[in-house]
Amino acid sequence: MPLLVALLLPIAAMAAEREAVETLSIGDKVTVSVFGQSDLSGDFVLDGAGAVNMPLAGRIRIAGLSVPDAEMRIRTALMDGYLRDAVVSLRVAELKPVYIMGEVRSPGSYPFRHGLNVLGAVALAGGYRVGDESISVLKSELLLADERERLLETSLQSLTARRLRLEAERDGTKQLAPPSPGAETGSAQITAGEQEILDFQRRAHEGGRELLRQQVARLQSEKTALTEQAELARRQIELTREQSTEYDKLAATGHGLRNVQVEREREYARTRSELARIKAELAKNDTALGEVTLRLEDIDTAFMRRVVLELQETRLKILEVGRSVPVAREIAESRRRRLAANGGSGTTGDWDIRITRQGGLVPVTIAATFGTSLQPGDIVQITPKAGSPEDRASGEAKASMRPLTGLVSQE
Repeated sequence: MPLLVALLLPIAAMAAEREAVETLSIGDKVTVSVFGQSDLSGDFVLDGAGAVNMPLAGRIRIAGLSVPDAEMRIRTALMDGYLRDAVVSLRVAELKPVYIMGEVRSPGSYPFRHGLNVLGAVALAGGYRVGDESISVLKSELLLADERERLLETSLQSLTARRLRLEAERDGTKQLAPPSPGAETGSAQITAGEQEILDFQRRAHEGGRELLRQQVARLQSEKTALTEQAELARRQIELTREQSTEYDKLAATGHGLRNVQVEREREYARTRSELARIKAELAKNDTALGEVTLRLEDIDTAFMRRVVLELQETRLKILEVGRSVPVAREIAESRRRRLAANGGSGTTGDWDIRITRQGGLVPVTIAATFGTSLQPGDIVQITPKAGSPEDRASGEAKASMRPLTGLVSQE
C-alpha cells in the first residue's frame, strides 16, 4: 500500500497541475469550434470580464472554468433559442507567457512550458543575483528600461486615440472628445492628429458617395427623358398607322398613288425603329442605374467593414500593450533596485518570492519558493528580504543614484 500511494502521488500532482493550467482566465486566447456551424467557430480572447463575444449568443463568461465546463456553458448558451443541438469543442489556442520581475539579470516575459518552476524561470531570466555589474552598465539598463516604459505608454495613448477615432467613424460622430485636463503630455497632439484623420476619412467617404449620388441623379433624369421620348414615339406610330390606313382606303378606290403609299409605310417603319432605339437606351440606362446604386451600397459596406476590422485589431493591440506597460514599469523599478543592491550576496535565503496569478476574474498573490510550479500568465516577483544584504547596500548606493534623479522623477 505505501508503494501504491507513492506511485499515485506524482500522478495526482500532475493531474492537479494540468487542471490548473486548463482553467481559463482573462486574456486567454481560445479556439471554439461548433460542429456544422463555421460562422460560429473561430478564435476568441477572454475580455476584462472573463467573457468571449460569440455570434448569436453574445458575451459568455467562461473565466475560472475548466475546458469541459466552458464547452458546456457555450453549448447551453447556443441552445438557448439559437440552435437545436450544438456540439462545441474548445481548446486553448496559445499559452500565456510567464513574467519574471525583480532582482534577476533579464526581467521580462518568457514562454511557458509544462513543469516550469520558479527556479527554472529565474534561470531563464539569467539568474537571481546582480553580481559585479558596473554602475555604468546598470545606469544604461535603467535608461533603456525607462525609455521602453515611456514608449509603451505613448503607444497605448496612440492606440486609445485611434480606437476613439474608429468608434467615431463607426457611429458617424464628427468630433472627438478632447483629452481631460489631467491627461499626460502629448495626448492633445495625438488627439488632434486622429481628428485630422477622422475629418479626412469622412470627407473622402462623403466625396465618393456624392459622386455616385450625382451619377444616380443624372441617370434618373436621362431615364425620365427617354421615357417621355418613348411615349412620343408610340404616339407617332399610332398617328402614322392611322394615316396609312386611311390612305390605303383611298388607294383601294383608285384615288391614291402607289409612291405615296410606299412613303407612308416607310415613315411607319422609321417611327418603329426610333421606338426600338429608345427602348434599347432605356434598358442601358436601367443597367447603369442599377450598377451605380450597387456601387453606392458597396462603398458604405466597404467603409464599415474596414472600420470594424481596424477597430478589432486596435482593441487587441491595446490589450497587448496594456498588459506590457505594468511589466515595463516593474522592469524599470527592478533596474533601480538592482542599481541600489549592487553589493548583494545572492543566496537563496535573501530573496522574497511572490507569484501573482489570475484566478478566474480576480488575481491573487501567493508566497512561493524556488520549487513552486508555475502556471501560464504567472507574474513572478523576486525582491530582497527585509534586512538582507541588498537592503543594507541600498543606502550606500543612493549616492550613485543622484545623477539620475532628474531623469527618474519624470515617470
